[in-house]
Amino acid sequence: MRPALASPTASATAEAAPPRLLAGAGAVAFHPSRALLAWSDGKRWHVLDLHTDRVVDFATDSEIADLAYAPDGDLWLVGDHAERWRDGRLGCRSEAADLSRALGTAGDGLAAAGYGHSDGVGPLRHPVWIDLHCGLTRYPAEPLPAGVADAASDPGGVAGKRTQPPRAVPAGFVAPADSSAKPVAVSHDGHWWVGEDAGRLLLYRTANGR
Repeated sequence: MRPALASPTASATAEAAPPRLLAGAGAVAFHPSRALLAWSDGKRWHVLDLHTDRVVDFATDSEIADLAYAPDGDLWLVGDHAERWRDGRLGCRSEAADLSRALGTAGDGLAAAGYGHSDGVGPLRHPVWIDLHCGLTRYPAEPLPAGVADAASDPGGVAGKRTQPPRAVPAGFVAPADSSAKPVAVSHDGHWWVGEDAGRLLLYRTANGR
């Protein structure tokens, strides 16, 4: 199981160093147990070792709409299809699918979804379950929950599957007072966080992450 997110204290949320711009970042995800951060950039994605500052770059042949780490550390990419990667090697690739979001990961697969409209009704969620061999199980389209306006804020999953969200911000986490960034993800140990500010994604290190 993924380790519980640390509950940052007031001192933990104090900014320890200037933030790092994640250039071109479209989606981000922290590794569930290691000091690694992945982010997408068009048809490329990058993995940053938060301890050594080393970045490894990868590429695929289609746009990456979202990405998510599985509990065991496999990295899922979704877009025109889904891919599962481990340690820089492709494990499997699904059939064609129009996917926009990775909704949640589990030990036996990934919940994802595409979105669209039908006869003026929408947005509608088109959920799929992707197993560890990248086989797709498609579910009927369904409307977004009341109060959810778009795909970006959809908390949905797949019925009957217990999953963990690809990005999490623990309850009580407070961004530094001098930062205007909105937290979108926090590392498993609470030492790092990613915030969105004016359309940019920035990586911050908290004071207790020194």
